[in-house]
Amino acid sequence: MHAQDDAPTPPAAAPAAAVPLSSHDAPFDFGGAVFDLSRPDDHQLVRFMLSQALYGEATGVYCGRSLYAAGSLEAARFYLRQARQELNHLELFADIFRALDMQPMKAHWAVRLLAAHNDYYPLKVMMEHAIGEGMVLDIFRDVLLQTLPDSDPRIPGIKKKLRVVCKEEEEHVAWGERETRRLLAERPGLALPFYGLIELQLAVAPAAARALAGRADDHPVLRQLPAFLAHVDARVRRQAVALGIAPAARPGPARRALAMAAGVLLYLRSQLSRSRSQLEHIYLRELGFPG
Repeated sequence: MHAQDDAPTPPAAAPAAAVPLSSHDAPFDFGGAVFDLSRPDDHQLVRFMLSQALYGEATGVYCGRSLYAAGSLEAARFYLRQARQELNHLELFADIFRALDMQPMKAHWAVRLLAAHNDYYPLKVMMEHAIGEGMVLDIFRDVLLQTLPDSDPRIPGIKKKLRVVCKEEEEHVAWGERETRRLLAERPGLALPFYGLIELQLAVAPAAARALAGRADDHPVLRQLPAFLAHVDARVRRQAVALGIAPAARPGPARRALAMAAGVLLYLRSQLSRSRSQLEHIYLRELGFPG
């Protein structure tokens, strides 16, 4: 199985929506709770969160493999644009670390797992762009923009950078959502394993948050972490329903177990995928020439 074999060239499509489905949900409200960067513990907590974000932006290098195997000119243009944006984001987060006088730490294992690249195009589109970057957007927009303290003179400039990142992440999520819909319309059988993988992803995601949980009882931001995780869980489930991946009513345990088993099997099969260049084979058709 090859990634490009599973990504037939789409017909000309309307531009992606200006904002992804996730942006139609009201953001989680931290009620004005912020970190105090003058406190060493808070400084370390913010350092941990920003380190996970920095690692996520470093995985923008995966765009090179996606561009190499792009199955259409539209996809190639998207991945070229995304690669440029992700490299810019990497530099923006490096600037944020320097502004806050921080050194990055290693990424948490859960973040490394959730950010892993997949050469199987349908999984890449759904897991990385539609769902994964949607959850990243939740962190940037709902957590960092709300809980970094404006009273610190360094923060307004940092938030200006973060808003740039959020706007471009929205574009990536919108692409993933549109491509996921197209793929499901062509192959409805993907819905069951896709749903199972979302259940598994939602089970893994809180692991990184648990690294912050030790001070939750006495910290105004961290004590709201369980409610924020529930908010993200509910938003992703609404997104999955809207995309045609999940049923409107959450299935029972047996159906969920079947979906997760199907998802694991699809993921294991995806590990046999290999990136191969496609555009030199399809460029005439993509450019509108017959034959």
